Amino acid sequence: MSIKNNGQFACEIEKCLTRKLPIKLGINKKNELVRLIYEICRAKGLSIRDVIAKAGIEKMAENGKGGLFKKCKGALLEMRYPSLTPGDDPHIMPFDAASLGEASPIWDFDLRPKRIFIEKGVKDLRWTCEFLENFPQAEHLVIEDVKNALKGIRDADVTDVYNFRRENLFLVKNKSAFIKICPCTKGCVRCGYWILNIGFGCPIDCAYCYLQMYSNAPGIILPANIEDYYPYIEEFGRKVSGRVRIGTGEFTDSLALDKYTKYSSYLIPFFRDKKNLVFELKTKSANIDNVLKKEPHDSIVISWSMNTLQVAERYEKGGSSIKGRINAARKAAGEGYKIGFHFDPIVYYPKWESDYKETVEEMFSYDEIRKNTVWISLGTLRYTPGLKQAAEKRFEENLMFYQGEFFTDIDGKLRYSRRVRIDMYNRMVEWIRSFNTSLWVYLCMEPEDIWKKTILDKKSYVYN
Repeated sequence: MSIKNNGQFACEIEKCLTRKLPIKLGINKKNELVRLIYEICRAKGLSIRDVIAKAGIEKMAENGKGGLFKKCKGALLEMRYPSLTPGDDPHIMPFDAASLGEASPIWDFDLRPKRIFIEKGVKDLRWTCEFLENFPQAEHLVIEDVKNALKGIRDADVTDVYNFRRENLFLVKNKSAFIKICPCTKGCVRCGYWILNIGFGCPIDCAYCYLQMYSNAPGIILPANIEDYYPYIEEFGRKVSGRVRIGTGEFTDSLALDKYTKYSSYLIPFFRDKKNLVFELKTKSANIDNVLKKEPHDSIVISWSMNTLQVAERYEKGGSSIKGRINAARKAAGEGYKIGFHFDPIVYYPKWESDYKETVEEMFSYDEIRKNTVWISLGTLRYTPGLKQAAEKRFEENLMFYQGEFFTDIDGKLRYSRRVRIDMYNRMVEWIRSFNTSLWVYLCMEPEDIWKKTILDKKSYVYN
């Protein structure tokens, strides 16, 4: 079902409700009922007529107008959220059919920018000159600074801007916030991770990615002064105690654009003598050519975001296949690199158990991976209010937001119930531990009470 067809389907639901109900609904009430029927239809594969019949809406209408909306909503909530209890907040968002447009264009691993904006202060840097050689067809525009160049787009629709981010590149001089603590969700256990900011924006399109709402830059921003980072990393390494993890995968994919940026070629050798730091490059890409040209060492970990074949194919458009990621991990491990994996988000759907178990078994069927994996993180699908709507405007397939029940948690994000999350984590840990009992397995952005109800070692909140 295409995005436009999704919108047409929602309009059909609205028309059907207008015919069936003897009352005129206000816009908010109508949107709530449309949203509930739409999600039930998509998740269960039912027709509009089937849902209305199973909910008993026509019979309710025959019994009079009194309290009709409340009765209809209650019946639909019971169908969509069978586990709903008093106090649960499913945060029903309107279905904005009018704003649905074209599907987001899928990246094919080659960057073809139309315009490259270059801050005046970095135009003569060696990195800039080498980078621009990759794109002779693009228009090269020298600007005073990126802030001025971005003026005028603040009021533009964020998702529309995000769809065309690969058309514009901004080469900038980063002057601050080189390293900062990972923005862990309030109330959740911190894993001690720090972020090295080597860009903003990702060419891969993941339906669950928060950047769809967070980014209002009409392009991908890349720092040209990568060598200026060195003294800040040196100072950071002197201040910390113990082994501290630092990585680049928070606001961009660490390696998706590495064949153009060559950031790994700068950073892997630089971290060699940083005894207090463990530097991670986290990716959904199988392109590790530049990584393999550098000598591995104890302060480097190459990690892959992992999922099931179904989730990767449907919801991680432009990312390498799961098989490709596993093969890349084998190559890196075979060359002596320590590697890691991140199952985040783990997505609930009818075959989730067998599919995730199959992915774990496939990973650990290789000696190189079993021997060289140092950590695996686990996190279930979660999203801020509005992200589902943003994804609906950009992706044809959105079943991940409809299969499974989501309720507002302590951090304001919509998540699976705690019972479901704990069960998913325990099963994942069991499958992983059947192959390796010593590697560090941890939860990403979960409160301590979730940790305590899993079979994980409660002393392993932070890597050491």
